[in-house]
Amino acid sequence: MRGFTFIFLIFLTGTLAAQPLVRYNLYPHNPNFANPAATGLTNCTEFNATDMHQWVSIEDAPQTQSFSIQKGKQFSKTKKHGLGANIVRDVNGPSKSMGGELVYSFHILVGRSRASWLSFGLSGNLEQRSLDESGFSPIYDPLVNGEIVQEIVYNASSGIFLYNENYFAGFAVYNLLPVNSAFGLGYGGDRFFFSAQAGYLFDSRRLPVKIQTSFQGSRGNDIIQIDFSNKIFFENNFWTSLTLRKYLGDFETSGQNAIVFIGYNWKNWNFSYNYNIDINGTQFHHYGTHQLSVGYKICPGKYDCPTYK
Repeated sequence: MRGFTFIFLIFLTGTLAAQPLVRYNLYPHNPNFANPAATGLTNCTEFNATDMHQWVSIEDAPQTQSFSIQKGKQFSKTKKHGLGANIVRDVNGPSKSMGGELVYSFHILVGRSRASWLSFGLSGNLEQRSLDESGFSPIYDPLVNGEIVQEIVYNASSGIFLYNENYFAGFAVYNLLPVNSAFGLGYGGDRFFFSAQAGYLFDSRRLPVKIQTSFQGSRGNDIIQIDFSNKIFFENNFWTSLTLRKYLGDFETSGQNAIVFIGYNWKNWNFSYNYNIDINGTQFHHYGTHQLSVGYKICPGKYDCPTYK
């Protein structure tokens, strides 16, 4: 079993590099995970918690939990601030990490109609990582000492985001500082890691639904991830979404994923569940990836809902 754990860890390291930042793919529940400028888009105080379990039925499969809070504060008719904090815990067999991120954004109204906001964001994160080598195979390896190895790493990111009630578009750069991890590249180890997003809300008064089509992409040195999503909002506060994810570059053989979301908004609460299906041979060895999300909003007045949600 110890030998299997070590082999499985190597397998995970190669596969999870297709998700360069462990917090990055949490963007459907909080857009500032993918772009710090998408913080404080409304005047509400927003809380969100997620629990994700990958490749259910496989021993030591990855699992991730997150908690985030953010708030937008308008201090003039044309300007506002956004503040946010994210906490992410990630467990991947013998590898564990716990990290926090502080985010700030500045928003200004632009355009002749003064209906769109342009925001600039900056974030800094601190993360503690550990690798428990006590259960590794007894085969001699000079790089394995059989102990628990720990390190603290840090980095920063910045972004720009344009949005209103109908559309959004943004671009962000992660790892602005030199990578300072001794464990190897791992999650987002590229010197620069790029993220881009865009979406449009189709709202017809003749139909009882609204449809949001969006794109989310990321690029590191050796890998590209592309997400295409279609989200349907129903009048009874129920919504559903389908995301198709494709990997390119060194991890093109990982194929693609289909992610199905269902959610419901009740008063100030929002609940959602998503199921991730691997469209490749690995799907026959596990029961997919499951994730739950719970959110809550405290709003000073009528909730202004830009299309990013």
